[in-house]
Amino acid sequence: MKVLVLYYSQTGQLKDIANNCLSPLVNDDSVDVNFVKVETEHQFPFPWTRLTFFNAFPESVFGIPFKLKPIQVDESKDYDLIILAYTVWYLNPSIPISSLLQNEEAKRIFNGKKVVTLIGSRNMWVLAQERVKRHLKELKADLIGNIVLIDRNKNLVSIITIIRWMFYGKKDPFWGFPRAGIIQEDIESSNRFGEVLLNRLKQNNLSDMQEELNAKGAVEINPSLVILEKRATKLFHMYGNFLIKKGGFFDKERLGRVGLLSYLLPIGAFILSPITTLSSFLISVIKRKELAAEIRYFKQNSLRE
Repeated sequence: MKVLVLYYSQTGQLKDIANNCLSPLVNDDSVDVNFVKVETEHQFPFPWTRLTFFNAFPESVFGIPFKLKPIQVDESKDYDLIILAYTVWYLNPSIPISSLLQNEEAKRIFNGKKVVTLIGSRNMWVLAQERVKRHLKELKADLIGNIVLIDRNKNLVSIITIIRWMFYGKKDPFWGFPRAGIIQEDIESSNRFGEVLLNRLKQNNLSDMQEELNAKGAVEINPSLVILEKRATKLFHMYGNFLIKKGGFFDKERLGRVGLLSYLLPIGAFILSPITTLSSFLISVIKRKELAAEIRYFKQNSLRE
């Protein structure tokens, strides 16, 4: 049985998640697992500088593809399953993964294949997954499962720890703040999802397995964060348009606006986060039934027309 893992991990956290989650498959002699890193020709730095981090904003938000390095997928292998592992940048799939899904080579790789997505995210990912669903449908792939690991700290706390990690490369606890990112216990225990994948492969039953994965906690959604994510997405489109009017990623003319956004966005997050979090929670209570139906949808792999 052959499994292809396509991933882009800038900090190494997502690769750690993939290694742990898929360890039952890797350690089984009946399964051949190939990890292939997806990379753009332009190398995004880590740690980021302030300007490079915010300059990637519009391309992330609008899914504008970058040129990829050659994708090292063995054409001679007929893969039974593809694992697409990705992180979320500005509420959307990371630029390398977004670029992959729009690449001509992806048509050959994904066409007719069973796919499971594996997401490592701060806390908001549902709309990024909707974009991935649409791409996979266009590529004629069959999405049969989704596994999500998130940073379980409070929203404002995780904003602070993630900024320190992204800009300074430091993820250790500090000043009473927890370690940045997804906690190691969650990463290590993710092998329970790999066990589901392995059993399905051995049973030759690669039909939709989301219900089985969800029973093990693969997708958990906070209703108030869904509301917050939708609000933020609208704002992000507005900010993205503001930047892109001054040119593309490599155009220096837009760096003035990028610099302005690099101050406004964090300040807005810190000032508005408590207010928007409270209002989103209140709306989630008022619209409980409506949101419950929406969350049931987000926990599955179907795509709204």
